[in-house]
Amino acid sequence: MGLQTLGPAPAAPIALSDAKAWLRVGHAGEDAAITALINTAASRVEAETGRALLVRNFRETLDGWPIRRLSGCGSAFALAVAPAVSVEAVRTFDRAGEETLWDAEEYRVDTAADPGRLIARAPFAFPRPGRLAAGIEIDFTAGYGETASDVPPALIEAVLRLVAEGYAASEPSLATGRGPARLPETVEALLKPFRQVRL
Repeated sequence: MGLQTLGPAPAAPIALSDAKAWLRVGHAGEDAAITALINTAASRVEAETGRALLVRNFRETLDGWPIRRLSGCGSAFALAVAPAVSVEAVRTFDRAGEETLWDAEEYRVDTAADPGRLIARAPFAFPRPGRLAAGIEIDFTAGYGETASDVPPALIEAVLRLVAEGYAASEPSLATGRGPARLPETVEALLKPFRQVRL
């Protein structure tokens, strides 16, 4: 099972100039280090919340349909990343590796849910893969928008605060772009409303 980004990665959700203004850095000597911190902080926020800040395409590979992500009646499946924009394709594979595309007429996508859901239309059900490992692929699009202005301000602030934490750390941390091992309380509070809760 795994999740990968398809196509080129989007630009960072925060411009270098904005991060430097937040840090009150007026020189260019640490631009590379600050850029690395921005990327690390954005990835950390996405990992902690299960959300894509900027829109991009994903492919999730599954062995089967995990019960923990199915609704009580088994007709709705939660997508791996929020907020959902669309589902492009759902494929299953047989034991010989031959793929079958699930007919889009047999399911619908609920992008209003958080996280988004793939819903089988009655009387259809989720297709069963023939092979035991990596038998399902879901191609979907998720993210708040194309630019930082589309992202909730609290998530942008969380990224900036993590950049500041990393910048204040030792020189080796700056060189590798590492952020804090534990989230600061201020960042934790900003992320709390956006965390995915799955029973």
